[in-house]
Amino acid sequence: MKSIVVLLALAFLQSTPSVKQEHPKKETTPTQGSPKSTPEPTSPITIPVSQSSPKPEASETRDKSSGGPPWGDIFWPSWALVIVTIVAVKAALTTLRSINAQVDEMRKTGEQTDKLISENITQSKSMQQSVAEAARLASAMEVVAKEIAVSSQAATASVSAIGLQMRAYICVVIGSAVYQDRAKNLKFQALPSIINAGLTPAHKVSFSASAAILPIPLPADFTFALPAPTSGTQVIGPRQNITVSPVVEEFCDDSEIEGIKHAAQGKALYTWGIFTYEDIFGNPQSTRFCQIYTWLADGKTTWGYYAERHNDAT
Repeated sequence: MKSIVVLLALAFLQSTPSVKQEHPKKETTPTQGSPKSTPEPTSPITIPVSQSSPKPEASETRDKSSGGPPWGDIFWPSWALVIVTIVAVKAALTTLRSINAQVDEMRKTGEQTDKLISENITQSKSMQQSVAEAARLASAMEVVAKEIAVSSQAATASVSAIGLQMRAYICVVIGSAVYQDRAKNLKFQALPSIINAGLTPAHKVSFSASAAILPIPLPADFTFALPAPTSGTQVIGPRQNITVSPVVEEFCDDSEIEGIKHAAQGKALYTWGIFTYEDIFGNPQSTRFCQIYTWLADGKTTWGYYAERHNDAT
């Protein structure tokens, strides 16, 4: 910058016009001792003479008296102009540096912006890939969850099937019966057979059963009343059976015995009841039954069948 200022100052000084120092010629007057020269013939010069000649200016008098050019009038204004020019050049250079700095800053900012945009694009692509991967994993997890649910249901069904297969089942099978014989003090009596058809023992077995001579079919309002059940202390092993023998409370008329035995008069021997127990898993179970007993033509062989109601089990 300094060199530029010096060059500008030198250029200004060279462009300033110089003033030549002119000295007035002195007129020589002929002396008495000098020979007169023969004047050369010249054309006549007419010089107009004004009435009053102008007075010389002070500046000319000052320059003539000092014997030099008028430097005082141009020196200090020239230097003032040089100083102003230097200040203007410095201000212009400062502005130029500021503009260059701003341009550099804008360039850096643009590069940073481009970098940020590039990073954002990269992050966006990475995010899209992550979302796609998460969606794929979610879909896979959904499939796995469904498979686990199916497997769980299958396992639960398998456990349930094993439980159903292994538990005890109390069944009441039609057995034999005794018909009334007053001479022998025998009343009508049913002898159903109770069998554990399961693969494991039935625990805490208790039952309540009754027998009666009832019409065929049973009245719709029949309630299947039962006596108090026995205590649940008995155990029936798998494939084992026991027999219960409920007895009709009263003797019937002897003339009705044959009709009851063959169900020919609209009456027959009924027995009904309920068995309760626990399987090996500790679950309470129950079996209800209702059976009808008759005799074949020989009068000795028992024949029976199940009533339409009160035959179910858990």
